Amino acid sequence: MPKILFCGKGGSGKSTLLALLALYLSEQHDVLVVDADESNPGLARMMGLDAPRQTLMENLGGKTAFRRSMGKKTAAFEEKNLLGSALRSIAALPASASSSRDKLTLVSVGKIEHAHEGCACPMGVLARTFIGGISIQPDQWVLIDTEAGVEHFGRGVLEGVDAVVAVADPSFDAVMLIGKIKAMADEGGKRLCIVLNKTDGDTESLMRTLLEGREIRIAAVLPQSREVTAMNLRALPLGVDPFRENLQALLEAIKS
Repeated sequence: MPKILFCGKGGSGKSTLLALLALYLSEQHDVLVVDADESNPGLARMMGLDAPRQTLMENLGGKTAFRRSMGKKTAAFEEKNLLGSALRSIAALPASASSSRDKLTLVSVGKIEHAHEGCACPMGVLARTFIGGISIQPDQWVLIDTEAGVEHFGRGVLEGVDAVVAVADPSFDAVMLIGKIKAMADEGGKRLCIVLNKTDGDTESLMRTLLEGREIRIAAVLPQSREVTAMNLRALPLGVDPFRENLQALLEAIKS
């Protein structure tokens, strides 16, 4: 099954949606969640997992060592040689750099931990290389959480994925960003699924008008949920049950 990249503006709920879809899919399929957001610390908690003891970057010796292994960037630079065989399949992932429960596994590419630690470019290279290189079986899914905005598109993370899920909350900034994401997904030849999140009757109608007027089709809608807000505020895992039909609609759009 596909590798799906989740994106959107800050606060749109992309990580929440990814966590819900991962929990839903893992009822029947093996799911690998790749945390490629260098700041957000809450993804593991939303899925009821412990955070991995190491990020992938730490497992490879840290940012400085990884930057050194990258060497000088040239046209002939082969990123596939940066990673060992342990990072080529879900089953072979090192226990120190992954966290699992039943059919659900989480890895984190790397996090910004210190002031003045420098460019995050090595984490972009690692994310692109890992996502593009990991092999999956027909019954496995890979869901990738990214930082807010579109920087990951510029880093080339899009290369290794099959489809993009872009999340829009009820704001004009979200509408404008979705337009930019669509242009970049089209440029990269990737299927795009738009999800409206945190909507009510009035905002859903207005968002549909604004997006469909730009010839942007909406794949699924998740309503504003006080329950999700409360669970996140209390640092509790999310529950799938209120959103099964919404998540199934998104899956059908991804597969179509």
